[in-house]
Amino acid sequence: MNRIGLSTVALLLCGLSFLSEHSQDRYSEEKHSKSSVAASEAQTKKILREIRDLGNHDWAGQYYYGDGLGVNVELSLAPQNGFVFTWHGCLGLYDLNYGDVSFTQGTVKLLFKYSNEPGKGFQGIAPELVPVHWGHRHYLIPADGMIRFTNAINSGMEPSPPGGRSWRFLLRRGDEQKTVDGLPDIPSEYLSYILKEPVRARVSSITETRMEKERRITRVTLNVGSADGLKKGMELFVKQPSRVYLDAVVTEVGEHWSSAVIEQDEKSDPAPSPGWSLSTRLN
Repeated sequence: MNRIGLSTVALLLCGLSFLSEHSQDRYSEEKHSKSSVAASEAQTKKILREIRDLGNHDWAGQYYYGDGLGVNVELSLAPQNGFVFTWHGCLGLYDLNYGDVSFTQGTVKLLFKYSNEPGKGFQGIAPELVPVHWGHRHYLIPADGMIRFTNAINSGMEPSPPGGRSWRFLLRRGDEQKTVDGLPDIPSEYLSYILKEPVRARVSSITETRMEKERRITRVTLNVGSADGLKKGMELFVKQPSRVYLDAVVTEVGEHWSSAVIEQDEKSDPAPSPGWSLSTRLN
């Protein structure tokens, strides 16, 4: 997929995507009604009072991720008073939901009042979140997003520097000022996805190229594999040619080779070719 930051996406799409997907959505109108907004604000006040009474709870709190522009996702939640989720952007309130919370087997589950469609435009949130501690920081990582989290660590995007913000993952408000040490307390099966050193690779060959809805999908073979630390689902970024902002997602791994997929707009960049170099480190 294209390696485009959240802020770039927001500037390009925040108006068109939001308007096209919401202009005739009656259920969306109910979500955004005055009564729904008022109910969410009242529930938020109850949640904040509960958070203050709980103190340093394992997962209750106010969380945020985004770029400060078209992507501003906030989640407030507590055991007794449930959760409130909002997504604000350059046109105002994009999405809103609230409801109850359950916590079972180490996972926070959100029980929504309205339909929840994560991944569809500027709306939705993962319905199941895993509390992750990293030093004194508290994250909520989607239950199916642990490899994305380790990819962000390998790329250098996480942990965000003190005073910065997490662009992709819910981080408890105030924790952006805190440093981290060691490894995050993610499930043990994912710890091996965190690399001690970046993996550098080169495209050995092109095995398939096809078009899907004006998107070029290219399957490439890389000259590195499990012996170098690669695992299925890992992400590598194109380094050469320079100014080609693409990433490759590993789909199959051998001991000294791997297969990966690169997605791109047909006209945005040159087609991948043998000799391209990649790295798990973004910069």
